[in-house]
Amino acid sequence: MNVYPKLGKTKVGYFYISNSMHKSLEQTFDKINYNEYGCPSVGGLSNRLFKLNSLASLIVKFGVKDNEPYYTYEIDTKIHNPTELMHDFVNDKLQVRLSNTGNCVLQFTTPLVFVTDDKELELTMIQPQQNIDINNAVFVNGSFYPYGWLRVLNAAYTQIDKTKESTIVFDINKDMYTLFFNKPIDLNKITPTKKILDYMEYSDKSINYHTNIKKIFKRVFQQRPKRML
Repeated sequence: MNVYPKLGKTKVGYFYISNSMHKSLEQTFDKINYNEYGCPSVGGLSNRLFKLNSLASLIVKFGVKDNEPYYTYEIDTKIHNPTELMHDFVNDKLQVRLSNTGNCVLQFTTPLVFVTDDKELELTMIQPQQNIDINNAVFVNGSFYPYGWLRVLNAAYTQIDKTKESTIVFDINKDMYTLFFNKPIDLNKITPTKKILDYMEYSDKSINYHTNIKKIFKRVFQQRPKRML
């Protein structure tokens, strides 16, 4: 019986995919957990916790007005040139909608896709480890299995009090979210093959065409190549 997890690494690749994003805005994943103490419990998280810094420095305000969700933003001009292209990128990546309780939910899409041939690998997105500047909002945590479902990642925040405006300050020098994997991974940036991109077409943006995407999972999974890495 093991008290602390001892697992081999599973191979995972990731890539950026976006028409509106300049490559200079890309960030790399950094490992969070380093076992500097020789503690077996700390070592049990080695190669399982990663962070990604924000793709842009922005002040974003969002809320509900006249029963409709809205957002406004201000680009940090010390970091970014506020050109039309930069505004196009921001507006392409920010989205708002109403939750089931009528609160505004803000999503900042990071056009990153994870690829693995490990069916049991689970990816969990949790709130940033660093304290980002946030007011009247909480991070929305979530998880999925990337083996059969190639999708971009969304950092989502929901209002606490829908009668008040919410604010989030994104900073390229601070993490946007934390990724936790249920087993150690060997993470590398990859160039997606045609096989990967062809399969991704079955899942990417599918929510725009189906009211319940769970009903198409089986048909999508049947199209998956045996190996993609």
